[in-house]
Amino acid sequence: MVASQDPLYDRILTFDPRKRRRASIPSPPPPTNTESYSSKRQKLSHPAFPPPRFWDNLSGKHLTRNALRELDRRNTTIAQNRRDRSTQPDTTKIERPQPVNRFLDQCSPTCIGRIKRSARQGGPDLRDLRGSSLGRRKRGSQSPSRGNTTSNTTTTKSTGPYDRTFQQHLIDHNIYPDRYEYPGGRIPPRPENLEDIRQALGQPRPSLSPSLFPYDRYEAFQRADAHSSKESQVIADVIPILEGNVSDRKCAARQVPFTNLDHLTDGTLVPGNPDLYYGARPEQLDQNVRRELGGHIIPSTQYDLPIVPNFFLEVKGPDGSAAVAKRQLLYDMALGVKGYDAVRSYKADTATYDNKAYTIGCTYQDGQLKMYASHPIKPCISRQKPGIVMTQLKAFALTNDLDTFRQGATAYRNGRDWAKLQRDQAIAQANERTELESFDSPRSEALGVSFTSDASCITIEPMGRKTVTNPGSHAVPSLYESDTSADELSLDFQPPTKRARSPQKQSYIVQEQNLSENADITSKNPFKAGKDFHLLPDKPAG
Repeated sequence: MVASQDPLYDRILTFDPRKRRRASIPSPPPPTNTESYSSKRQKLSHPAFPPPRFWDNLSGKHLTRNALRELDRRNTTIAQNRRDRSTQPDTTKIERPQPVNRFLDQCSPTCIGRIKRSARQGGPDLRDLRGSSLGRRKRGSQSPSRGNTTSNTTTTKSTGPYDRTFQQHLIDHNIYPDRYEYPGGRIPPRPENLEDIRQALGQPRPSLSPSLFPYDRYEAFQRADAHSSKESQVIADVIPILEGNVSDRKCAARQVPFTNLDHLTDGTLVPGNPDLYYGARPEQLDQNVRRELGGHIIPSTQYDLPIVPNFFLEVKGPDGSAAVAKRQLLYDMALGVKGYDAVRSYKADTATYDNKAYTIGCTYQDGQLKMYASHPIKPCISRQKPGIVMTQLKAFALTNDLDTFRQGATAYRNGRDWAKLQRDQAIAQANERTELESFDSPRSEALGVSFTSDASCITIEPMGRKTVTNPGSHAVPSLYESDTSADELSLDFQPPTKRARSPQKQSYIVQEQNLSENADITSKNPFKAGKDFHLLPDKPAG
């Protein structure tokens, strides 16, 4: 028996040679999961109220309630700093005031001369202080904190950050509202597909035909709009009639703050918060694309909500402001344009500006429906961010009559479907580029396995690169990688992290070569001959 002294705890440790000794196994490295990486993304900070640098960098100042609030805050800060500097230490408070003669004895001849000159003809002129009340000044100086508290507790909703200074800030960052004109009189370019979008909005919809949408349903819409006095009532009672039946509710979300998106300008704006937006299901887009573009396309940290939003709705009650709704929509659509453009240009050689709009937004207030489109434009100066222009598409007075309601509801629903079509095409293009890039990797060459997906459909093709999709599905094919990895499906296949090629892998390659020469490989098991292995695809999304 061997004994050893433990110097740390000063005790005897005995080791029995008859006991089995376990070899020390190094701890495995931490898993590199893409989803956990994205979930641990550093949370962005969005101010509840514009910080001081928001006001310092404005090209033009407007007299708004928020500007006065910022002025009060700065004046209070200056007064507080002055009081802090004038405050004496506690030890000086107990000292008695000096007699005048003692003070004069301590003064230099120069100081005494200045005092004498100041005291001539009765001292300084104090006529400006006539009528002033020292008592009020004292009470006012003691109560700035109370006034400051009242100002700071004013909710953002009552004052609202979407005032004229908010719009000026967006214009300073090349985000232009509808009918904007440059200082020289020029106007930003309008989208080239503007008439195509308007034509798509006017396509008839059977769900709004007289047989499926009779006059009594229009009466219900008018009654709901007339009795809705608040924004929340309009969203709950009026908007569902305008929307009709939505095929996939997973693609819609209401009143979700866009706190996960990167800042649109300089980080001084509140997060976007549309009343309703439509986007794609997260599983439609490849995981790698989601991880790389998360700050542009994933609005919320709740990762099951729709991504790549490109259809928005802002609602106001009868007492709300139409200008505020338009500014909110301008901000929301700019965030959507930025995300859509990131997906559309993913893995592209150069940034493409085709001067076309792929994002639609709407405002609704007091029976008035207005629709807009936003598109990116080339930056005026190199190395500058591209601009974003908002253009009106249509406007409808839905409470006018039944025909006008049918036209407005048709345009709204067609715009929603058109935005989905553009979104799905951009996602499919990004997935295709990611898939083609994966084919060029050595691992895909060695495995010879292609994974494609249509919402949840999987196709395995031994040594082939042909993409197979489900022709019966109405959903746009989504080419993201399946959660089941190739290593889990390969049975005896060794993981690619080991350098040495195992005998099983060599025999597997030999068997596969023999099968490809003597028989049709598609009728055999691509992983290992002699074992029953079946991968049944999920049912396509309806």
